[in-house]
Amino acid sequence: MSKSPRKFGRYVVEQEIGDGAMGRVYRCSDPLMKRLVAVKTVKQEYLTRETAEDYLRRFRREAQAAGGLSHPHIVGIYDVGETYFVMEYLEGTTLHALLAGRGKLPLDEALGLLTPLADALDYAHRSSIVHRDIKPANIMVLDDGRPKLMDFGVARLESSVATASGHFFGSPSYMAPEQVSGGEVTYRADLFSFAILAYEVITGRRPFEGDSITAVMYRVVNEDPPPPRQWDFDLPASYDAIFRRALSKAPADRYPDAASLVAALQSKDIDSELEALTELAPPEVPVPQVASTGSVVMPPGAEETADLRDDAAAARRGAGARRKTGAWLAGAALLALAAAASTYFREAPVEAVAPPIPLRPGPATFRVEAEPPGARVWVDEADVGQAPIAVPVAGGRHKVRVAVDGYAPAELNLDIAAGTAPPPLRFVLEPVTVRLSVTSVPKGATVRVDGKSIGVAPITTATVPPGSHEVRIEKRGYAPSIHRIEGAAGEVVAVRARLTRLSAAQGPPRPAPSPEWIPYEGALVAFDRSVSPPRKISGNPPPYPDEARRVNLLGTVKVAMIVNERGEPTDLRVVESAGEILDRAVVNAVRKWRYEPAMKSGVKVRVRWSHTQGYVKQ
Repeated sequence: MSKSPRKFGRYVVEQEIGDGAMGRVYRCSDPLMKRLVAVKTVKQEYLTRETAEDYLRRFRREAQAAGGLSHPHIVGIYDVGETYFVMEYLEGTTLHALLAGRGKLPLDEALGLLTPLADALDYAHRSSIVHRDIKPANIMVLDDGRPKLMDFGVARLESSVATASGHFFGSPSYMAPEQVSGGEVTYRADLFSFAILAYEVITGRRPFEGDSITAVMYRVVNEDPPPPRQWDFDLPASYDAIFRRALSKAPADRYPDAASLVAALQSKDIDSELEALTELAPPEVPVPQVASTGSVVMPPGAEETADLRDDAAAARRGAGARRKTGAWLAGAALLALAAAASTYFREAPVEAVAPPIPLRPGPATFRVEAEPPGARVWVDEADVGQAPIAVPVAGGRHKVRVAVDGYAPAELNLDIAAGTAPPPLRFVLEPVTVRLSVTSVPKGATVRVDGKSIGVAPITTATVPPGSHEVRIEKRGYAPSIHRIEGAAGEVVAVRARLTRLSAAQGPPRPAPSPEWIPYEGALVAFDRSVSPPRKISGNPPPYPDEARRVNLLGTVKVAMIVNERGEPTDLRVVESAGEILDRAVVNAVRKWRYEPAMKSGVKVRVRWSHTQGYVKQ
């Protein structure tokens, strides 16, 4: 692989900022318009002589088509070259990173994010553009909270060469069944992917999970997703039926557009709840009756059937619906039982009793979840097992600690009062190392980090401590390639080197003196004595949430960030967790802070910074 180019047309490369399956993204300056832009280019190494011409022709055509989209929540495309296109440069955090740090979003915030994204997706579909790769990593949440949908048209190009190149592209966890099975892909595949994204934003879980790509693909095609209320009982009762429709295996059974799905999630009136709950019911079903025990049962030997949709219509009119069996069902009872009946009517035999609604955990039990799963959980210094786990405890004060190798541990203290249900505790553990990936052309070069050999390229699993490091790649008969890297905990740093062969007369090369580097405004620099630190100038301190106060949650939260040249915190990540409740309070507060930017050589620069917030007993 070659080193980074210096220019794309008139656009001057400043830094590589992204590396995807089929392309790389660079931050560039546009000297004509005096602005920063992002340039995405094709990875030439995946193109063969037979596929290159056709692929690049469709690359330009798709980029031009996507460039015709003009929507406030779709990234704008400015220019298209032979092997690249130019788009607006965005400052913010991907939704993927946001969810990695917070797990899930509060319902109001989630719906506020999904609404403009649905409008953007429907606008693209009306313009005959199908995205094909809707996922959190392709959504940028700007610093002011506005979402932007990215990579329109690019996913289609990536999938077009998957068979020829032998590579697998795409994100199976977000694919529609027809994408996974190789069927016809229409705009309804985007609607399925958008429903998966909505499910994850609201619940913090993906509806189709597995230990391998194969397992995920099987579940996407063959299994129904868990009802969202399995993860959060406080969600509206209609959500189970809404997502059952949105994630239907049959494309025609899904919502007609993304806005309809969001409207259903936002609706709180009886009409919409009944419509969502009965949408997937078959045309005719036996009449449910309420037994004295409160169970929903089917009358044995019933010879007549009736349409549940008629019941819903009758309930909306405020009147009961008369049945030939002589049963009357009031509208209020229908609303209370529809969620259970909708699933029951589709799957249960006539004599079966509907399964009971899951109950909340008892007051003496609390649930502990962790990302990554499998972390060990200690309660009051006793090892109670691996997360996720439900832990029975007596009332009183307790200390909870979560840890797994390679990640920073997290802990908090809480009080459990008699008769109260403690909140579920969710921890997002941050890696404590930088992952290093090294490739070389030719292969087989020795890789040294800070003078110590770590193996032979290609290397994909090496880890190094956070901070600055010198990576030296050398092979006999070639000039060595030396790289200076800077990485934060949890980041993946990729180093690529194309070694230059030496002639016999050249002998070992002498290292050339490194010129002094003068930073440009907005450059990310290592923090040292030559850099004046950022200084906070505005912003309220993190609050102590009421839900934490009720159980006296105590702990320490550390948030890592990058303070940009405008003094704005970006790329916020929790690197020391005290549980989701306290983590969220700190991140939300810090995001609104403003700083006097760091300076190096008289230029405003970006630096890695952190804030530690302790919640301690007063």
